[in-house]
Amino acid sequence: MAKDPTDYSTLDFVAPTLHVTRGQVLLDRQRHVAIVARRGSDCAHLLRVKSGKLRLVRVPARELVENWSDSDYPLAQALRRLLEHGRQYGMTETAERALESLFKSGRDPVQAPLFA
Repeated sequence: MAKDPTDYSTLDFVAPTLHVTRGQVLLDRQRHVAIVARRGSDCAHLLRVKSGKLRLVRVPARELVENWSDSDYPLAQALRRLLEHGRQYGMTETAERALESLFKSGRDPVQAPLFA
């Protein structure tokens, strides 16, 4: 049976472009913090703790919209917490480079609404 094109009760209507900016702080359903390190047209690379280590994780648009939401958490505080966690429990090289790049930018991004 084919999907009804007028059925908007599912997330099948998500636009292929993401409404996130580099440096935006997001929260998942378990209240874990992540920072958008890079943004593509159909995915975002999030700097987050996964399996105990700080990692740079590629997240497709659909998963981002389904599992993540906007956060009022300040970027500087999120960067400090992730850096502390990375120093204590370890981080990948790509995560370290992304973290350094975000620190060097030195300014809070304009927070874009995730569901614009």
